[in-house]
Amino acid sequence: MMILSKGGIPLPGVVNRKTINTTLSNDNAEKLNTLAQKTGRPKTRLLDEAVDDLYAKEEQKDMEDQVNHPGIVISIANNKGGVGKTTTAAAFADLLGKRGKTVLLIDADPQSNLSGRFGFDTNAPVPNYLGALILDRMVDGDHQTLPYYIQKTAYKRIDIIVSDLRLDGVYSTLSSDSIASATMFRTIIDEARKLDRYDYILIDDRPALSNEVSSAFIASDYVIIPIQPAMDSVIGANSIVQFMGKSRKLNPSLQLLGVFFTQVVDRTTSFHALLPQVKGAWDKKLFETMIPRNQDVVNAENEGLPVTTKYPSCKASKAYARLLDEVVNSIA
Repeated sequence: MMILSKGGIPLPGVVNRKTINTTLSNDNAEKLNTLAQKTGRPKTRLLDEAVDDLYAKEEQKDMEDQVNHPGIVISIANNKGGVGKTTTAAAFADLLGKRGKTVLLIDADPQSNLSGRFGFDTNAPVPNYLGALILDRMVDGDHQTLPYYIQKTAYKRIDIIVSDLRLDGVYSTLSSDSIASATMFRTIIDEARKLDRYDYILIDDRPALSNEVSSAFIASDYVIIPIQPAMDSVIGANSIVQFMGKSRKLNPSLQLLGVFFTQVVDRTTSFHALLPQVKGAWDKKLFETMIPRNQDVVNAENEGLPVTTKYPSCKASKAYARLLDEVVNSIA
């Protein structure tokens, strides 16, 4: 069967047409009718072109997936809890995925909030979590491959190595083995890079000055530090920077990418009193973008979602997009 245009000219690519038994939604059927009337082109041809476009886009994505992935490793850390580390890791991963970048998340905090943010029930422990991976790499003999421990998320281009409270016991075990503690994350990162799948590897560190945090730094290219506009949070950031010196003995290339404010209410006098001190202390390492205190962040987290997914147009999400631009430009 040959389809002709209104002028009787054969349309290319529609010879030997096959019949496919399928249906369209009422909305799409109406759109197809409208397009056919406006363009004067057969509905079958319009459908062919739509499929061709989708196929070409998928082929382009396949080609992009074949490009070497740099596997840039960023640790998100602060000795103070509740400053927005997990919120930042989740937002960055979501935004990077939307920008066509592939991301591996490593939930290195036994509280496992990042795992929950990407849909994993931490009250239903799985055998292939981060603690099991660490223990597997500590013993001689056959090992499970790294992909066994990597979970697909519901988000395109985002994978995760999940955590749960059992990880705390694994960290305690490692504390008696300084060599294993120092190198455990580097081993995992080296394997992840060999997979050549990920543009970015984000590590959500626990709020501590501990061997496991040092190990994450030894495996990282960069550290970024979220801070609240409060003195104890700033002190926590200072202690993390000092602690990085310990890790640089085994990773001289480790860099502080920057520090940024979270949960900011810029109308308060306490914030404006603290800001000059922080600017003076951090100089060019203080990112310009500040994440505002926003109820949408809390609401999204209560639903177990990144704020940039649940409320992509809210003030916090827009700020995270600007902050990510700064981070990426700082690396470039």
